[in-house]
Amino acid sequence: MTNAHKKPRTSVRKALSLSFVQTLVSLVFSFGAVIIVSHILTPAEIGVFSIAAGMVALIQVLRDFGVTEFLIQERELDESKVRSVFTINLAIAWTLGIVLFASSGVLGGFYGNPGVTKVLRVLSVAFLLLPFGAISQTLLRRDLAYGKLIKIQLAQNVSRSCTTVGLAYAGFTYMSMAWSSLVSIVVMVVACAYWGRQYRITGLSLKYWKQVFHFGSNRAIADIANQVGTQSANLVVGRMLGMTAAGLYSRGYGVVNMFRTNIGGAIGSVAFPAFAHEHRTTGTAAALFLKSRVYLTGISWPFFGAGVLLAFPIIRVLFGNQWDAAVPLMRWLCFAALVDTLIYQCDAFLVAIGRVRAATQIAVQYQISRVILTVAAAFYSLEAVAAVQVLVYAIAVALYYVDLNRHAGLSLRALATGLVPSMIVAIATCMVPAVVVFSPGLIRRHMLSAFCIAIFGGSISWLLAVMWMRHPLLDEIKRVAARFAPSALRFMGRLE
Repeated sequence: MTNAHKKPRTSVRKALSLSFVQTLVSLVFSFGAVIIVSHILTPAEIGVFSIAAGMVALIQVLRDFGVTEFLIQERELDESKVRSVFTINLAIAWTLGIVLFASSGVLGGFYGNPGVTKVLRVLSVAFLLLPFGAISQTLLRRDLAYGKLIKIQLAQNVSRSCTTVGLAYAGFTYMSMAWSSLVSIVVMVVACAYWGRQYRITGLSLKYWKQVFHFGSNRAIADIANQVGTQSANLVVGRMLGMTAAGLYSRGYGVVNMFRTNIGGAIGSVAFPAFAHEHRTTGTAAALFLKSRVYLTGISWPFFGAGVLLAFPIIRVLFGNQWDAAVPLMRWLCFAALVDTLIYQCDAFLVAIGRVRAATQIAVQYQISRVILTVAAAFYSLEAVAAVQVLVYAIAVALYYVDLNRHAGLSLRALATGLVPSMIVAIATCMVPAVVVFSPGLIRRHMLSAFCIAIFGGSISWLLAVMWMRHPLLDEIKRVAARFAPSALRFMGRLE
């Protein structure tokens, strides 16, 4: 396959920049849609979609079968391998789509809600379409062709957000999110056919099916374990505590999920191809992984730390008082996300350097612990379900970093030393929000203005702390400032 032998056309830094541009634009639309829909729909209605979407996410893992990672990490890629991957992916996706549609009634009955059945039937159609765009997007990621990927993903995200809001206003309730998901898949397939046409698949093949299945079976086990763990809270809460509780948990997790999907997703979409490329060409993937930890924690720790403090005004201002019960859930889940940041992309890194089996074993171990702890916590309360996620991620950190230290040459001391600037930046960022939150009555009497002061003060404190600590993020900020705001760069130089 001619494009399979090209060197990546975009540097990692430029790929990250492009990925963040796409993320910021998508965030405006997706976050706006979440806010609007949260005021239109009730917690129970959003809970219906959350349950169905959680089940579909589990099945999606089987649909992918690890083929995305296979195509990216494979050293030598030719036309026959790509065709083999597409053929296997197509057969699996169509089978799962048919099975999901046929079993939707049983699954809806299990939760005692016909709405779950309706959502599942609409989402099952997406399985018939996904293979025609998924492979093209994967090949674009392998080549770090993020200029074209941005166009495809923006078209998909904007269409989903606009359709969701329009249908919600029209009275489609939870089905607005189901139909918008299907619309976004159709848009993605069409966009891939146009912008990724040089990556189109020209035929079917099973020549390399054994190689694909060997890799895919290992990855599928890990991915299933990860998805079962990730979705366990929603699915367990919906079954044991009801649709309203599932909706509240979904909204409490909303800010965390938005960060993971957008900011984390922007980094993750570049990280795995970059790790694989570094491992294939220079063998320095470990150094790149350590660097990515420092960058990610410099953004995520301040964000989630502020989220713990500002959970009440965030929920009340953005979503309304019908979601107040989600406030303690958001606090616990943001706290859990502080720990989760440490393991983000650990799985991808292990796969990229060839430790597929180790990645699978670790994923299975800590996700089993998540399911057990989540079920046990559900017998106590919804807040307990959120709280145990902190313990789950602490277990995952221990499992991953023991293996990384032993087999990947990653020094835990070097990691801890590298993360000190991020910790100080996070503490500095949280100072203004903490003063606002703990000032007696300020939030209750002047919620919107106090919230704005906390956000603005925290943002300024973050920037000053990054400059004071000379955090590696400072170089990236300077590059952006030099390109778009030279006067801001001169001001930063005077502050330093």
